[in-house]
Parts: sequence; C-alpha cells; structure tokens
Amino acid sequence: MSPKLRRKHKKKGRPTLYKKSMIEQTRNLIIMGYTHEEVAKFYEINVSSLYLWKTMYPDFSDALDFTKDEYDSNVVRSLYQVATGYTERTRTKNVDEYDNVRIIRTKKKVAPNVAAIKLWLYNRRPDEWKPEAELVKGKHDDAAPAPSLSISYVVAPPVKDVKMTIGE
Repeated sequence: MSPKLRRKHKKKGRPTLYKKSMIEQTRNLIIMGYTHEEVAKFYEINVSSLYLWKTMYPDFSDALDFTKDEYDSNVVRSLYQVATGYTERTRTKNVDEYDNVRIIRTKKKVAPNVAAIKLWLYNRRPDEWKPEAELVKGKHDDAAPAPSLSISYVVAPPVKDVKMTIGE
C-alpha cells in the first residue's frame, strides 16, 4: 500500500484501554506483590493484552518488570536501625504569646529492639539462632497436666569482627 493510501486508511478494531496513567498504578501493584495475571485482572483485560502493551509501551514494560529490591533494601535498613538502636532527631516550632518563634531541637536515643534483633538473626543466621521447639508430654493419667511447649535456643559462640555496611 502506498503511503498516500495508507494515510486515508483508518485503523480498524477497538481502541486500546491503555493510558499513560497506568504506569504508576502498575508499579504500585507490582510493589504490593501482584503477579502479571493479577495486574491484568485488576485492569479487567486479558493477560495477552497486558503482554501486548508490554511490547508496545517501554515505560509500561519497565513498570511491570519493576523489582522490589529498592523497597526491600529500605525495609532491611530500617530493621537494622531498629535492631541496633538509633538517634531520633526532631524539631518543633514554638510560638509564645508575643509571636516569638523558637525552634526546639531534641535528640532521643532509641534503644535496640529485641524483637527486631531476633527477627534479623533468625533470618540471617537460621542455623545458629532459630529456636528448636520440642513438645514435653505429661504422663497419661487423668491428673497429669496438659502438654506444654518448651523452646530451647541453640546459640553458637560469638562471632568477632563482623562488619555491616548499609547502602546509602
């Protein structure tokens, strides 16, 4: 078909449902853990349409292929800070009756959180820090107490010279 004829020829078929505003929404869905099938269901389209959009629109493709690594690393950094303790700095504005403005700066040392420490160690060094649960059963008479759960921890000797670097 000649270029002149092509200009007169209109596109046939249904117009696309794709909008540029879907890029940010898709990225948010992927961050929340949606699969490609779930994203297609969210937009009420077929998965094949989603993959077609992925080939036609590079920004949309980037949003679909967005990894959660950056967000996961922020959570890891926050968990590390909570586990090791940190200094919280705040600034408040105080206005007195004469309209004098005074900025009050405060520093508060937040102590390490034991639950965060356990979570960190359970996941980073499971062989050394995962609790081993064992069921302690009583005798089989009627007067025997109900079984109770006893948890014992396997703790390896302390590790020396451990360096941790958190990315900026």
